Amino acid sequence: MKALQSIFQPLLICMLSVGISCKDNPIDSDAPFEAGPILFVSDKSGTWQLWSMNEDGSDVRQLTHDPNFPRSYAQWSPDGSKIAYASRDDRFGFNERSGAIYVMNADGTGRYKLTNAPVEAFSYPFDTNPVWSPDGKKIAFARLMPPEILGEADIFIIDIDGKNEQRITSNRNRDEVPAGWTPDGRYLLVDYADYSIRQAQFAFIDLQGNYVKILNDPDSSETGPRLSPDGLRIAFTRRGDLYLMDHNGSDRRKLYAEPLPVSTWREWAVAWSKDGTRILYNSEDYPIRPFENPPRNIFIIDTTGTKKVRITPFDYREANFYATSWRRR
Repeated sequence: MKALQSIFQPLLICMLSVGISCKDNPIDSDAPFEAGPILFVSDKSGTWQLWSMNEDGSDVRQLTHDPNFPRSYAQWSPDGSKIAYASRDDRFGFNERSGAIYVMNADGTGRYKLTNAPVEAFSYPFDTNPVWSPDGKKIAFARLMPPEILGEADIFIIDIDGKNEQRITSNRNRDEVPAGWTPDGRYLLVDYADYSIRQAQFAFIDLQGNYVKILNDPDSSETGPRLSPDGLRIAFTRRGDLYLMDHNGSDRRKLYAEPLPVSTWREWAVAWSKDGTRILYNSEDYPIRPFENPPRNIFIIDTTGTKKVRITPFDYREANFYATSWRRR
Protein backbone atom coordinates (compact mmCIF):
# COMPACT_ATOMS: atom_id res chain seq x y z
CA MET A 1 0.00 0.00 0.00
CA LYS A 2 2.80 2.43 0.89
CA ALA A 3 4.46 1.69 -2.45
CA LEU A 4 1.27 2.54 -4.30
CA GLN A 5 0.88 5.73 -2.30
CA SER A 6 4.41 6.79 -3.22
CA ILE A 7 3.56 6.38 -6.90
CA PHE A 8 0.19 8.05 -6.97
CA GLN A 9 0.57 10.78 -4.38
CA PRO A 10 2.62 13.15 -6.62
CA LEU A 11 0.10 12.69 -9.45
CA LEU A 12 -2.83 13.32 -7.09
CA ILE A 13 -1.25 16.50 -5.74
CA CYS A 14 -0.57 17.66 -9.31
CA MET A 15 -4.19 17.03 -10.35
CA LEU A 16 -5.63 18.82 -7.33
CA SER A 17 -3.35 21.85 -7.55
CA VAL A 18 -5.23 23.71 -10.27
CA GLY A 19 -3.22 26.56 -11.71
CA ILE A 20 0.04 25.39 -10.08
CA SER A 21 2.84 24.12 -12.31
CA CYS A 22 3.73 20.45 -11.81
CA LYS A 23 7.51 20.32 -12.17
CA ASP A 24 9.23 17.10 -13.17
CA ASN A 25 5.88 15.78 -14.35
CA PRO A 26 5.95 12.07 -13.35
CA ILE A 27 3.61 10.96 -16.12
CA ASP A 28 5.96 12.05 -18.95
CA SER A 29 8.47 9.23 -19.25
CA ASP A 30 10.95 10.52 -21.83
CA ALA A 31 14.65 10.10 -21.00
CA PRO A 32 17.21 12.95 -21.10
CA PHE A 33 18.54 13.82 -24.55
CA GLU A 34 21.04 15.95 -26.42
CA ALA A 35 19.23 18.14 -28.94
CA GLY A 36 20.60 19.61 -32.13
CA PRO A 37 20.02 23.29 -32.98
CA ILE A 38 16.95 22.77 -35.19
CA LEU A 39 13.77 21.38 -33.64
CA PHE A 40 11.02 19.76 -35.66
CA VAL A 41 8.05 17.51 -35.00
CA SER A 42 7.24 14.35 -36.91
CA ASP A 43 4.93 11.35 -36.77
CA LYS A 44 7.58 8.99 -38.14
CA SER A 45 7.54 6.89 -34.95
CA GLY A 46 3.74 6.60 -34.98
CA THR A 47 2.78 9.68 -32.95
CA TRP A 48 3.84 13.31 -33.21
CA GLN A 49 7.09 13.61 -31.29
CA LEU A 50 9.94 16.08 -30.98
CA TRP A 51 13.05 15.62 -33.13
CA SER A 52 16.19 17.62 -33.84
CA MET A 53 18.93 17.94 -36.45
CA ASN A 54 21.96 20.05 -37.29
CA GLU A 55 21.87 23.06 -39.60
CA ASP A 56 23.18 20.94 -42.49
CA GLY A 57 20.47 18.31 -41.98
CA SER A 58 22.78 15.81 -40.31
CA ASP A 59 22.41 13.98 -36.99
CA VAL A 60 18.64 13.56 -37.18
CA ARG A 61 17.48 12.18 -33.85
CA GLN A 62 14.22 11.57 -32.02
CA LEU A 63 14.17 13.39 -28.69
CA THR A 64 10.84 12.33 -27.14
CA HIS A 65 9.25 8.90 -27.26
CA ASP A 66 6.09 8.95 -25.14
CA PRO A 67 3.07 8.12 -27.36
CA ASN A 68 0.76 9.35 -24.58
CA PHE A 69 2.11 12.87 -25.06
CA PRO A 70 2.17 13.87 -28.75
CA ARG A 71 3.91 17.17 -29.47
CA SER A 72 2.73 19.78 -31.95
CA TYR A 73 5.07 22.75 -31.54
CA ALA A 74 8.33 23.54 -29.74
CA GLN A 75 10.49 26.61 -29.33
CA TRP A 76 13.94 27.26 -27.89
CA SER A 77 14.26 29.82 -25.11
CA PRO A 78 16.35 32.89 -26.04
CA ASP A 79 19.44 31.56 -24.23
CA GLY A 80 19.00 28.00 -25.52
CA SER A 81 18.70 26.55 -22.00
CA LYS A 82 15.03 25.50 -22.20
CA ILE A 83 12.37 24.35 -24.63
CA ALA A 84 8.68 25.25 -24.47
CA TYR A 85 6.30 22.97 -26.32
CA ALA A 86 2.62 22.23 -26.81
CA SER A 87 1.36 18.76 -25.93
CA ARG A 88 -1.67 16.89 -24.69
CA ASP A 89 -2.28 13.92 -22.43
CA ASP A 90 -3.75 11.05 -24.49
CA ARG A 91 -3.68 8.41 -21.74
CA PHE A 92 -7.37 8.69 -20.98
CA GLY A 93 -8.72 9.29 -24.48
CA PHE A 94 -9.85 12.58 -25.96
CA ASN A 95 -10.08 15.41 -23.44
CA GLU A 96 -10.55 18.95 -24.66
CA ARG A 97 -8.66 20.46 -21.71
CA SER A 98 -5.82 17.92 -21.71
CA GLY A 99 -3.66 20.09 -23.99
CA ALA A 100 -1.24 22.59 -22.51
CA ILE A 101 2.11 24.36 -22.77
CA TYR A 102 5.01 22.53 -21.13
CA VAL A 103 8.55 23.68 -20.34
CA MET A 104 11.69 21.56 -19.96
CA ASN A 105 15.43 21.98 -19.84
CA ALA A 106 17.37 21.72 -23.09
CA ASP A 107 18.33 18.13 -22.26
CA GLY A 108 14.72 17.07 -21.61
CA THR A 109 14.95 17.08 -17.81
CA GLY A 110 12.93 19.17 -15.38
CA ARG A 111 9.70 19.03 -17.38
CA TYR A 112 6.61 20.70 -16.02
CA LYS A 113 3.16 21.72 -17.17
CA LEU A 114 3.04 25.50 -17.50
CA THR A 115 -0.60 26.21 -18.39
CA ASN A 116 -3.96 24.92 -17.20
CA ALA A 117 -6.95 25.94 -19.30
CA PRO A 118 -9.86 27.18 -17.18
CA VAL A 119 -13.13 25.24 -17.12
CA GLU A 120 -14.83 27.78 -19.36
CA ALA A 121 -12.20 27.53 -22.08
CA PHE A 122 -12.78 25.82 -25.41
CA SER A 123 -9.19 24.61 -25.41
CA TYR A 124 -9.47 22.28 -28.39
CA PRO A 125 -7.03 21.47 -29.74
CA PHE A 126 -5.02 22.95 -26.83
CA ASP A 127 -3.00 25.90 -25.60
CA THR A 128 -0.54 26.32 -28.43
CA ASN A 129 2.21 28.36 -30.13
CA PRO A 130 4.40 29.23 -27.12
CA VAL A 131 6.66 32.23 -27.83
CA TRP A 132 9.37 33.26 -25.36
CA SER A 133 9.89 36.86 -24.26
CA PRO A 134 13.41 38.21 -24.99
CA ASP A 135 14.47 37.90 -21.35
CA GLY A 136 13.14 34.32 -21.12
CA LYS A 137 10.88 35.15 -18.17
CA LYS A 138 7.48 35.00 -19.90
CA ILE A 139 5.73 33.02 -22.62
CA ALA A 140 2.95 34.21 -24.89
CA PHE A 141 0.55 31.58 -26.25
CA ALA A 142 -2.84 31.15 -27.93
CA ARG A 143 -6.00 29.67 -26.39
CA LEU A 144 -9.52 29.22 -27.72
CA MET A 145 -11.99 31.00 -25.42
CA PRO A 146 -15.81 31.35 -25.51
CA PRO A 147 -17.84 32.47 -27.26
CA GLU A 148 -15.50 31.94 -30.20
CA ILE A 149 -16.09 28.23 -30.61
CA LEU A 150 -15.39 28.31 -34.36
CA GLY A 151 -11.67 28.76 -33.83
CA GLU A 152 -10.91 32.37 -33.00
CA ALA A 153 -8.06 32.04 -30.50
CA ASP A 154 -6.95 34.75 -28.09
CA ILE A 155 -3.48 35.56 -26.77
CA PHE A 156 -2.31 35.02 -23.21
CA ILE A 157 0.95 35.75 -21.39
CA ILE A 158 2.26 33.77 -18.42
CA ASP A 159 5.42 33.77 -16.30
CA ILE A 160 7.56 30.67 -16.77
CA ASP A 161 6.84 29.60 -13.19
CA GLY A 162 3.14 29.33 -14.10
CA LYS A 163 2.11 32.50 -12.28
CA ASN A 164 0.53 35.78 -13.43
CA GLU A 165 -1.39 34.43 -16.43
CA GLN A 166 -2.99 37.32 -18.31
CA ARG A 167 -5.40 37.35 -21.21
CA ILE A 168 -4.38 40.25 -23.43
CA THR A 169 -6.74 39.94 -26.41
CA SER A 170 -10.47 39.24 -26.59
CA ASN A 171 -11.44 40.40 -30.07
CA ARG A 172 -14.45 38.80 -31.71
CA ASN A 173 -14.04 37.48 -35.26
CA ARG A 174 -10.24 37.38 -34.96
CA ASP A 175 -8.07 34.30 -34.65
CA GLU A 176 -4.93 35.72 -32.99
CA VAL A 177 -1.66 33.81 -32.53
CA PRO A 178 1.62 35.21 -31.15
CA ALA A 179 4.46 35.11 -33.66
CA GLY A 180 7.26 36.83 -31.75
CA TRP A 181 8.34 39.62 -29.40
CA THR A 182 10.20 42.80 -30.25
CA PRO A 183 13.78 42.79 -28.84
CA ASP A 184 12.81 45.29 -26.12
CA GLY A 185 9.94 43.07 -24.95
CA ARG A 186 7.37 45.87 -25.26
CA TYR A 187 5.35 44.50 -28.18
CA LEU A 188 4.17 41.24 -29.68
CA LEU A 189 4.12 40.45 -33.38
CA VAL A 190 0.73 38.82 -33.95
CA ASP A 191 -0.47 36.66 -36.81
CA TYR A 192 -4.25 36.89 -37.12
CA ALA A 193 -7.16 36.08 -39.36
CA ASP A 194 -9.77 38.82 -39.46
CA TYR A 195 -13.02 37.08 -40.37
CA SER A 196 -14.86 40.37 -40.78
CA ILE A 197 -12.78 41.11 -43.89
CA ARG A 198 -11.85 37.49 -44.63
CA GLN A 199 -8.15 38.16 -44.77
CA ALA A 200 -5.01 36.96 -43.00
CA GLN A 201 -2.96 39.77 -41.50
CA PHE A 202 -0.29 40.56 -38.94
CA ALA A 203 0.42 43.46 -36.65
CA PHE A 204 2.30 44.69 -33.59
CA ILE A 205 0.30 44.89 -30.37
CA ASP A 206 1.29 46.13 -26.93
CA LEU A 207 1.07 43.95 -23.83
CA GLN A 208 -2.39 45.30 -23.07
CA GLY A 209 -3.66 43.92 -26.39
CA ASN A 210 -3.90 47.25 -28.23
CA TYR A 211 -3.11 47.12 -31.94
CA VAL A 212 -0.20 49.51 -32.47
CA LYS A 213 0.58 48.96 -36.16
CA ILE A 214 -1.03 46.77 -38.83
CA LEU A 215 1.63 45.80 -41.35
CA ASN A 216 -0.22 44.13 -44.21
CA ASP A 217 -0.79 45.09 -47.77
CA PRO A 218 -4.60 45.67 -47.78
CA ASP A 219 -4.88 44.07 -51.22
CA SER A 220 -3.35 40.72 -50.31
CA SER A 221 -3.56 38.19 -47.48
CA GLU A 222 -0.19 37.85 -45.76
CA THR A 223 0.63 35.53 -42.90
CA GLY A 224 3.32 33.73 -40.89
CA PRO A 225 5.48 36.71 -39.84
CA ARG A 226 8.87 36.04 -38.19
CA LEU A 227 10.86 38.95 -36.77
CA SER A 228 14.64 39.09 -37.27
CA PRO A 229 16.89 39.05 -34.16
CA ASP A 230 17.52 42.80 -34.41
CA GLY A 231 13.80 43.49 -34.88
CA LEU A 232 14.32 45.36 -38.13
CA ARG A 233 13.03 42.86 -40.71
CA ILE A 234 10.12 40.45 -41.05
CA ALA A 235 9.94 37.25 -43.10
CA PHE A 236 6.40 36.28 -44.08
CA THR A 237 4.26 34.39 -46.58
CA ARG A 238 2.34 36.07 -49.38
CA ARG A 239 0.33 33.97 -51.85
CA GLY A 240 2.39 30.93 -50.91
CA ASP A 241 5.80 32.57 -51.44
CA LEU A 242 8.37 33.80 -48.94
CA TYR A 243 8.82 37.56 -48.67
CA LEU A 244 10.89 40.00 -46.63
CA MET A 245 10.04 43.52 -45.53
CA ASP A 246 11.18 46.14 -43.04
CA HIS A 247 9.63 46.12 -39.58
CA ASN A 248 7.50 49.17 -40.46
CA GLY A 249 5.90 47.42 -43.46
CA SER A 250 8.02 49.03 -46.18
CA ASP A 251 10.31 47.55 -48.84
CA ARG A 252 8.45 44.33 -49.56
CA ARG A 253 10.37 41.93 -51.76
CA LYS A 254 10.14 38.30 -52.73
CA LEU A 255 12.91 36.35 -51.06
CA TYR A 256 14.07 34.63 -54.22
CA ALA A 257 13.22 35.14 -57.86
CA GLU A 258 13.37 31.60 -59.21
CA PRO A 259 10.00 30.42 -60.56
CA LEU A 260 8.23 27.94 -58.31
CA PRO A 261 6.71 24.70 -59.65
CA VAL A 262 3.07 24.93 -60.64
CA SER A 263 2.20 22.47 -57.88
CA THR A 264 3.61 24.58 -55.05
CA TRP A 265 1.07 25.49 -52.38
CA ARG A 266 2.92 27.49 -49.77
CA GLU A 267 6.16 28.13 -47.92
CA TRP A 268 6.34 29.60 -44.44
CA ALA A 269 9.17 30.98 -42.33
CA VAL A 270 10.05 29.28 -39.04
CA ALA A 271 12.99 31.21 -37.58
CA TRP A 272 16.00 33.39 -38.34
CA SER A 273 19.61 32.41 -37.73
CA LYS A 274 21.22 34.11 -34.74
CA ASP A 275 23.14 36.51 -37.01
CA GLY A 276 20.06 37.40 -39.05
CA THR A 277 21.54 36.32 -42.39
CA ARG A 278 19.54 33.12 -43.01
CA ILE A 279 15.96 31.89 -42.62
CA LEU A 280 14.68 28.42 -41.76
CA TYR A 281 11.42 27.60 -43.53
CA ASN A 282 8.97 24.81 -44.34
CA SER A 283 7.57 24.04 -47.78
CA GLU A 284 4.45 22.04 -48.57
CA ASP A 285 3.13 21.30 -52.05
CA TYR A 286 -0.11 19.97 -53.41
CA PRO A 287 -0.33 16.16 -53.18
CA ILE A 288 0.72 14.35 -56.32
CA ARG A 289 -2.32 12.08 -55.90
CA PRO A 290 -5.55 12.70 -53.99
CA PHE A 291 -5.55 11.61 -50.32
CA GLU A 292 -1.76 11.23 -50.37
CA ASN A 293 0.67 13.00 -48.07
CA PRO A 294 1.69 16.25 -49.77
CA PRO A 295 5.33 16.62 -50.78
CA ARG A 296 7.13 18.67 -48.13
CA ASN A 297 10.63 19.92 -47.41
CA ILE A 298 12.62 21.97 -44.90
CA PHE A 299 15.10 24.57 -46.20
CA ILE A 300 17.54 27.21 -45.02
CA ILE A 301 17.93 30.21 -47.32
CA ASP A 302 20.07 33.33 -47.03
CA THR A 303 18.42 36.76 -47.07
CA THR A 304 19.76 37.54 -50.53
CA GLY A 305 17.79 34.58 -51.90
CA THR A 306 20.85 33.19 -53.69
CA LYS A 307 21.84 30.30 -51.43
CA LYS A 308 19.31 27.65 -50.45
CA VAL A 309 20.07 24.38 -48.64
CA ARG A 310 17.59 21.51 -48.35
CA ILE A 311 17.71 19.81 -44.94
CA THR A 312 14.60 17.64 -45.22
CA PRO A 313 14.93 14.82 -42.65
CA PHE A 314 12.67 12.17 -44.19
CA ASP A 315 10.93 11.18 -47.38
CA TYR A 316 7.47 12.78 -47.19
CA ARG A 317 5.91 9.45 -48.23
CA GLU A 318 7.22 7.91 -44.99
CA ALA A 319 6.35 10.61 -42.47
CA ASN A 320 4.84 14.01 -41.85
CA PHE A 321 7.14 16.67 -40.37
CA TYR A 322 7.70 20.40 -40.00
CA ALA A 323 10.39 22.54 -38.39
CA THR A 324 9.41 24.67 -35.39
CA SER A 325 12.51 26.41 -33.99
CA TRP A 326 16.21 27.26 -34.45
CA ARG A 327 18.48 27.74 -31.45
CA ARG A 328 20.20 31.13 -31.43
CA ARG A 329 22.86 30.38 -28.80
